[in-house]
Parts: sequence; structure tokens; C-alpha cells
Amino acid sequence: MNEVDRLIAVGQRMQKEQLSKKELLVTERKVKVTDDIVGELPRLIYNHCLNKTAVRKQTPFGTNTFQDRIQEAIDSGVITEPVFHNKQHLFTRHDIAALWEHWGFEKYRDHHVPRAIAVENQKGGTGKSTSTTTLATATALDLNTNARVLVMELDPQGTNGQGMINQTIVSDDAVFLTPVDLILGEFENDSEFQGLINAGYTEHEIIQNSPFNTHLPNLDVMPAFSTDERFLSMFWQADHETQIKLLTRLSKVIIPALKEKYDLIFIDTPPQESPLVWVVNEALDCLLIPVTPREYDYASTVNYAITTGARFKSLPSKGENLIWSRFIVVNHDDKSKAELDTIGKLTRTAQDRLLSAQILHSELVSYASNLNRTALDVAKTERACSNARYDEAILGINQTYKQIIREIKAISVKGEE
Repeated sequence: MNEVDRLIAVGQRMQKEQLSKKELLVTERKVKVTDDIVGELPRLIYNHCLNKTAVRKQTPFGTNTFQDRIQEAIDSGVITEPVFHNKQHLFTRHDIAALWEHWGFEKYRDHHVPRAIAVENQKGGTGKSTSTTTLATATALDLNTNARVLVMELDPQGTNGQGMINQTIVSDDAVFLTPVDLILGEFENDSEFQGLINAGYTEHEIIQNSPFNTHLPNLDVMPAFSTDERFLSMFWQADHETQIKLLTRLSKVIIPALKEKYDLIFIDTPPQESPLVWVVNEALDCLLIPVTPREYDYASTVNYAITTGARFKSLPSKGENLIWSRFIVVNHDDKSKAELDTIGKLTRTAQDRLLSAQILHSELVSYASNLNRTALDVAKTERACSNARYDEAILGINQTYKQIIREIKAISVKGEE
């Protein structure tokens, strides 16, 4: 046995010890609610509660009418009594979602078509995953937009999606399918996907039931897993006809089924030029490119913009599906002269494709990432940073979200898309 054979043997032994997707997702609970219970609620749920006044301001009702409506909803079993904590009546996001549905408030899809938004850059460490989950969370928290949101993770090395799963409501017999599992479903005879097909489920049912719930009622997630790397091997070994099927399965089958259920689908991608990214580019409507304003990140983004532009033209759709693309400055130190110079170059080159809003570097974002949350999931009272820095970080995120959602809505009006 030579050294190569020994290396293969080690890999095979390690594979036998590897946890399955289900075992890993169940045992490694990334959402660490370190502050346990607050006001009878888990910290992650509590942080997004609104008091009675805040909820009323989101409705067209006056004080007395609102109170009557709330009491009627309680009496009808639409919601339970709000939690009373610190002399306030608190409504969870699940309560608010139930009320909005009960009262027939407008939803995103009443006036807009659903969109798939990919977050891409070949440079690792640019904040793709953080940007994806943060913007998805901001969208889900926007009561005025009132959209159903999905985070789809297509980075086999990503773990953010796994950590977003609300493990408390995952059943013991749940089947864990990643987006790649769905893409490869009809090409793998012994897969869990095929097992469900053989059990009598339709492909449409499997796709729509693959996402997992999170801590927010209108935000779901489809996590990736390390075994998704097999897609690359299968793609390169396939003939041309099969490669085309692999490239278009997400766009032709999976995304359309998910758009029936979700309004905005945020897709996290791997930091590489690979067939997995091509699959996403064939399926997306919108492209968001986060850039950390450092010189080497700028150089990498230059290469990304050129190669990706050419790649779009080589895909089956020829890039005609792409209707919106923007660059966004993230993780920015606004005190750095070098970074400001880089932003100057971005402004001159990206021009109107560069969002004016920016997400600054913040210890709040770092703190949240360590807990596998977003900055929006952390309350100021947790004291992850000073109050001023907290307000600055949240303001930047909200300004960025508002600019993006405004532009997405503008290109998504029903009948004008």
C-alpha cells in the first residue's frame, strides 16, 4: 500500500464515523439562545416581540377599535393572550402574523411577483452568508412588506442555514433534504429523494416541504451540507445533455415550485466559479454582490464581474433571466482612508449599480455571527456593543434593506414585470 492508498483508506474510515445530515443538525444546535428565557419566552423569540402600541401603529385602527379587534381575535382563538412582561403586553411575531392573516392585510404577492435573489462573490470572507441571512431576516421582519421569505443555501461549506433551523419543532422522523439533494433527485436512484417518490409523494410536494421553519413565522431555510460537494463530481462526469439538465433543474423545477409558497428567495452561494454557481445564475432573477472595500477584495471582484458576465452568456438562458444586479459595500471601516479610496473606485466604476447604503464593520455583527444569529436578532439590552455602535449598525442594515426592497418591488409589480 502506497501513501495515496493510505490516504484513501483514512478517508473511508473517516466517512464511516461521519454524522449523517440529520444527526449533525440535531446534535449541533447552532442557534445558541444564551440568555435563556425572558418574560416566559426564549430570548430569540422575545427579542422580536412588539408591545401593544407598536403593533397598533402598524395597523389602520384607532386605539379603541384596535383593542376591540385584539379581544375578538383572542376570543376567536386566533391568538392567545399576549405575554405580560415589564408592565407591557407583548405580541410575538407568530401572534402578529396570525393577526395580519385574520384581518386580511395586504401581502407582498397581492401586488408583486416573487423573486429569487442570489448573493455572490468569488472572494471568500466578503460577507455573503451574513448579508444573505441579514437581508432575509430584515425582509421577514418588515410588517409592511408582509412577505414569505426563504433562505436557500448552496454553499456546501456553509453552516448558517443549519443554525437557523428551529430544532424545537423538527420531528424525529423528518427527512433532511438540501437544495442539492433536490437537484440531484432524479439522477440518484438510492437517494432519500427517490425514497420519498417511491413512498408516493410527488416531486412538487417534496420540494415545497423541504424547507425548515426558523424563529420567525414567515422565514424558512433550506440548509446546505458537506455532502453537497458530490454535485461537482457528478456534473463533470456527466455527458453534455445531462449537464444541461443539471444546470436547469433549479430554474425549471425547484424555484418555480418554491415561488408558489415564497415571495422572496435569498440564495447563498459558494465563493468560487463552479457549476453550483452556474446553477444559481440560471435560476436567479436578481444578483447582489457584496464587496469589502479593500484592494485585494476589489481586485477579486473585478475578476468576478468579468468572468460572471461571460458565464451568464454561456448558460442556457443566456442571462436573460437576470433583471437586476447591484454591488453593495459591506464590512466597511468608515475611518479607513484606504477603504474610502476603494469605495471611490467602486463609485466610479460600478456607478448606478452600486447601492448608496452600506453595511459597516461592527462588533454587533461579529457577536451575532458567533451565535449564528443576525444582528437583527440581538437586542440592545444584550450589550454586545455600546448603544451608539448598536444603533449605527442597525441603522446601516435597515437603510440597506430599505433601498434593496424598494428597488426589488419596483421591478416586480404584477403586470409590469
